[in-house]
Amino acid sequence: MLKNTGKEKNPIDKLSIFKIKMKYKIFQFTLLAFVLISCGKNQEKEKKELNSSRTEVSKTIRCYSYTKEKDTIYLKVINLDDSIVQGNLTYNLYEKDSNRGEFEGKWKGDSLFADYELQSEGKVSTREIFFFRTDSGMIEGYGPVKDSLNKTVFRDRQTLVLNENILLKPVDCY
Repeated sequence: MLKNTGKEKNPIDKLSIFKIKMKYKIFQFTLLAFVLISCGKNQEKEKKELNSSRTEVSKTIRCYSYTKEKDTIYLKVINLDDSIVQGNLTYNLYEKDSNRGEFEGKWKGDSLFADYELQSEGKVSTREIFFFRTDSGMIEGYGPVKDSLNKTVFRDRQTLVLNENILLKPVDCY
């Protein structure tokens, strides 16, 4: 029988230690992978929530209407951010052709300038529109116009006049 002098190590012990170290390394790797994946999913979720909340904060919808006798005007304004605007506009004026369409434009202070693409009498055309925002609602402005690149535009924005007889008051959107 061989005598153990203490200098030689048992090969089984080396194998056992190696297996334990490997299991520990695998455990560390698995734990690290789990943490990284979890963090990535949380960051992705937070980004989606942040983008969603930004959209809700920056996008506002307001509607305005004017009604007198047989005349109605309906304006829906969708603010996409601080200055960019989209919306719908419908005119139903007694003994005139009604028209409806969509617009896209910008706020400049309390002034909204937009390109209004409308349908009237089966034709599609584009014209510049102007509304002024007040505490009471929206007032449309008008002035001399000219044709420019298949669109009717104001000749000089400095000469626009507000039609204070027609105030579009805030209403629930439909």
